[in-house]
Amino acid sequence: MRRRGSVSRVISPPIFGEVRSLPAGRQAVRISLWSEESINVEKITMSRFYVPPDAVKGGKIYAGKEESHHIIDVMRLREGDSVTVFDGTGKEYSGIIESVKNKSVVIAVDKIAAAAAKSPVEISLAQAMPKKDKMDYIVQKATELGVREIIPIESERTIVRAAKDKAAYKTDRWRKIAIEAAKQCGRNDLPDLKEIRSVIDLLKDFRRYDGIIMPCLSKKTVPLKSALGRLKDPKRLLLMIGPEGDFTPGEIAAAEANGALLVSLGRLVLKSDTAAIAALAVLNYALIT
Repeated sequence: MRRRGSVSRVISPPIFGEVRSLPAGRQAVRISLWSEESINVEKITMSRFYVPPDAVKGGKIYAGKEESHHIIDVMRLREGDSVTVFDGTGKEYSGIIESVKNKSVVIAVDKIAAAAAKSPVEISLAQAMPKKDKMDYIVQKATELGVREIIPIESERTIVRAAKDKAAYKTDRWRKIAIEAAKQCGRNDLPDLKEIRSVIDLLKDFRRYDGIIMPCLSKKTVPLKSALGRLKDPKRLLLMIGPEGDFTPGEIAAAEANGALLVSLGRLVLKSDTAAIAALAVLNYALIT
């Protein structure tokens, strides 16, 4: 049996040969399967977790109930194990689990990593809410792609409309998804997840941005590459993605009148979730990388 804490970066398939997925925050590890007593999921030295900024006090990190459960019961880490923790504001801490008492974890901070350089362009995503759980997927991928702000919007053609009593629940769910995505991708800050708004209401905030990109099916669109060439060193950019049936002509006209650039994402019509990820990837390549 391997000694506790040794690291291997290969996954050995279990007895039946299937590949197991690993929890968020965990890299690939070798799983040893000999007997119930000798099963040892070998811990990497830096498992990655999230705490809010106020959980860091006096050189210690006090993990909350959910993250303590993740550390103890999911990742099966113990006192003396090394962990990495980020606070969603850009700070990342390396430390050692100091104590595990009453299902609560205290971490002693060894090192605070310098905040990563700020992105030269902050991208906000205004996303019309699609059907089923596609918004969950969009929030996850937008977080991985470095979006600074996510604004769920309701268009006149939006099928899914959040009841007032469920809007807070949805927003909280999306925040949790963003946290898990940030754990996985190594991001130390979190996107600012805004409350659900209408397209027309969002027009009031256009002045906050140096450019507004609106993919749509209007005949007045120009290729995205051409639209980006019109922007003069933008620092804050808003990407607006419509519902499956596109924005209405009235919404498109109102956005254009307030400065939005109407763009095409190619010769094929993309679904709303595909359009969001494709456009964000292009913006990252053209403006950031």
